[in-house]
Amino acid sequence: MRNMELQKLYQQVDRCKFCKAERNKLQHIHGYGAMNPKLMLILINPTYRNLSSDSRYLGDRFPFIGVRQFWKVLADGGVIDKKVAYGLPLRKNWNDNHTEQIKRELVGNKLFLTNIVKCCYNHSAYPAKAIIKEQLKLLAEEIKTVKPKAIVAFGGLVYKTLTGKSIRLADYQNGSWEKIAEAVSGLGIPVMPCYFPIGRGNPGKAAEILRQSA
Repeated sequence: MRNMELQKLYQQVDRCKFCKAERNKLQHIHGYGAMNPKLMLILINPTYRNLSSDSRYLGDRFPFIGVRQFWKVLADGGVIDKKVAYGLPLRKNWNDNHTEQIKRELVGNKLFLTNIVKCCYNHSAYPAKAIIKEQLKLLAEEIKTVKPKAIVAFGGLVYKTLTGKSIRLADYQNGSWEKIAEAVSGLGIPVMPCYFPIGRGNPGKAAEILRQSA
């Protein structure tokens, strides 16, 4: 992925006023994947566990570099290759070759992975509402540029932010899609809610829902 519009957008992301005010030294985490993808996978925000958050990291920055559990869930959901995902090492042994493998999986399987908020934190708490509101404008531009056929929203907060509707994931019927709010993308893209795939989420249920979208 070397789209010039996205590169300009991410340069704007990197000038984030919130991170400057807070003297946040962690790098912003951009999106990565295929243009015009089958699925755009959207999460809420990254944390320091991502290896590309380090200020010394010079490569492409995208969600979950160095976090093999996430990629296993995608593999169990049928959207990337299991052999690749289950062959990934622990964070301490992760290197550029593993990142390149994941990049090929995203592009080859017509996926694009990103967060609503690109600011990276040293904790796992949700971003402030003001930050979500501000960066939602940038996400809208990202969506318009990437042009996905459909979106998977990981977590209730992401789903509500994109569609304007609350959902209890335990009541969600697999295969049901909601049109994205016009205020966000202006493209009428269908959105499927999904459990957060690791940590406070439900990996098994997330993989089950992903299989419905594959």
